[in-house]
Amino acid sequence: MKPATKSKTRKEIVTLWKYTIGSTISYLINLAIVIVMTDVLGVHYLLSTIAGYASIVITSYIFSVTWIFTERKIASRGKEFVAFSAITIFAMGMNVLSMMFFTGYLHWHYVVSNIVTNFLATLWGYVPKKLFLFSGRNRKPAEIEIEEVMPSFDNVEELPIPFIYEDEVTEEENR
Repeated sequence: MKPATKSKTRKEIVTLWKYTIGSTISYLINLAIVIVMTDVLGVHYLLSTIAGYASIVITSYIFSVTWIFTERKIASRGKEFVAFSAITIFAMGMNVLSMMFFTGYLHWHYVVSNIVTNFLATLWGYVPKKLFLFSGRNRKPAEIEIEEVMPSFDNVEELPIPFIYEDEVTEEENR
């Protein structure tokens, strides 16, 4: 095995710092959602944790593909997002279990538990993302347009309308 060069080591350190910054921003958004849902809306802290974590999936994916990682392994962004989400959902599971332990068992305040568990989840998420998603191919993030990251409904001719009952359709047709 070849020893790492200085430039490769520097690149890895820069990537790790970018990941830390992106994760911190994603986490702050998550924390705001958790606090508002728990303290303002009265939602149980574990449900708030799960809802807040959804924001982490979206924001950290956008940071990852546009700024943090310079190489990508999976050509299909759809497959990449599914794999990214699976890794992040695993970290969320670890986060929820840790929240249950720290808040439910040790009786820590949920915000303190959230800070500790999200720090751990950041570590649990970096290694698999780096190994399985963002190494190998050399496609610069600057080549990626935001439309490639976020789904667009422009090409959808007709969106399904959920929860319309037959009698409602009949009433609309009679008008």
